[in-house]
Amino acid sequence: MQLKLRRSQRTAGITGSKVVYMLDARAELTPEERALVNKHGLGKLAIYDSEARKKQGQAAGERLSGGGLIGTARGLASVAMAAMALQITIDSLTNGHHIECKTMDELLGADSAIREGCENLRTYLNIAVTFDGREEIIEF
Repeated sequence: MQLKLRRSQRTAGITGSKVVYMLDARAELTPEERALVNKHGLGKLAIYDSEARKKQGQAAGERLSGGGLIGTARGLASVAMAAMALQITIDSLTNGHHIECKTMDELLGADSAIREGCENLRTYLNIAVTFDGREEIIEF
């Protein structure tokens, strides 16, 4: 597996004084890795959720648990907003993602989460190939 990352920035706002930090990320899997991802259903494994998605998801849970018609309506609105926020899965990362962040801290968090997610995928794939009936002996 290869993870390709490209960082860039652009200016935004009426005066062009705000910096927008951008990260383009794409993972390339070998055919063998893709076969294991498909076989074990790892493609939907989420490796990154944006801060907006986390906040909307939490708000949805709080509003839906509050009950009542207005609470339910607000909860459903939060669910919709969370669905529009960024989530990166193994499948979507192989297609590539363009991420824009308002702060460098948020961008570094996304970068770190993507790297960690790929490391976790590597661990899953290393374990996945061992489900062939082999015996492992561990001495203590």
